[in-house]
Amino acid sequence: MVNSISIRKCARNLIRGSLYNEVVDDLPEDITIDEIIDIGIRGQMDYLFMKSLISLAKLKPELDQIKRSLAGSTFKTFLQWNSINEISNALEQGKVRHQFLKGSILKRMYPSPEMRDMSDIDIVVYDDDLEKAEKILESLGYTNHGLIKHHVIFSKGSEIIVEMHWSLYDKNVDYVQNQYFDKSFKAKLKPGMNYTYEFADEDFYIYMIAHMAKHFFETGCGIRNLVDIYIFWNAKGESLDKKYIQAELKKCGILSFEKNMKALAFIWMDDKEFSPFYENLFSYMVECGIYGKAENGIWGQLAKEISADEKGSTRLHYYFPSISFMTEKYSWLKKAPFLLPLAWVIRGVSGACNKSSRIHASRFKEADKEERERMLEIYCKLDLNFRKQNRA
Repeated sequence: MVNSISIRKCARNLIRGSLYNEVVDDLPEDITIDEIIDIGIRGQMDYLFMKSLISLAKLKPELDQIKRSLAGSTFKTFLQWNSINEISNALEQGKVRHQFLKGSILKRMYPSPEMRDMSDIDIVVYDDDLEKAEKILESLGYTNHGLIKHHVIFSKGSEIIVEMHWSLYDKNVDYVQNQYFDKSFKAKLKPGMNYTYEFADEDFYIYMIAHMAKHFFETGCGIRNLVDIYIFWNAKGESLDKKYIQAELKKCGILSFEKNMKALAFIWMDDKEFSPFYENLFSYMVECGIYGKAENGIWGQLAKEISADEKGSTRLHYYFPSISFMTEKYSWLKKAPFLLPLAWVIRGVSGACNKSSRIHASRFKEADKEERERMLEIYCKLDLNFRKQNRA
């Protein structure tokens, strides 16, 4: 098994080498080129890893693979950039109020846009103009794959994927954040545009953290998010209204999450000393790849039930959740809390028939006591108490 300390030091070395042209040291003896390539690809940091790896892989069989990955990442950014401009111009001309999100904005903050890999182009359409926007993209040659979860998927060729949203935040993940983004319109018109919107830097960061927290709660998320935080604060930090950011993050219930993730980003990228908690958190995020795994959702759910000093009772909480937890799924318990035992039985039977529930159950059962305690310490400290409905 590769040493987690070696991974983080090696990854930092490669990333800073690509970002800032710093000298790249040889790989640690306990990490092979194949292993670090795998971490980079799974974490969608192809360019950041491969640019630095080229200088370390001369005369080695992996060199051709590294060059292909680097060229592919660069070409994909070129295609995505053209698509963003094409779509934005068409929607502007079609009088459709829209806003590009996440990666397409972060790309501009990196020293060079290709340094920030992006799997798809995210866009939100306002004013119930989704159908109109769909027709515009279809007229540009994009294939409409229909509704998948909370967005419509489009593609063009093998490289371009577009996710078109009608809401900034999925109501099925957290009620508080859904209300925050839906009830308070934060975007403003881009200069010179009539239908193209953007966030102020502060609101972009709040949304960026909200999206990261959503992934972390549901499935876990990878270390590229830490690089995004580091890049953002180095690019925008001096001009930000920090009190506003903290107040809004608190409203969203993700202030503890942001404080810990920002701290971890700077401890890692500035090569400072790691505490055991941050060492565990970083290792978990490396294991998650980019978007984590469905079975990791069990930890966020359990952390809502268990405080940091209750870790020994995980089995009890897993099989017999509290009334507040159960009410999220069975709203009739609000009027009939005495039927909680019946709700436990229904939950057990439906869980046995539900694929997602079975995946969560297998992850819980496979984890030993030490791993459960480690994962619950992470999720309890990050304090992601998401809920699907208002309990008031």
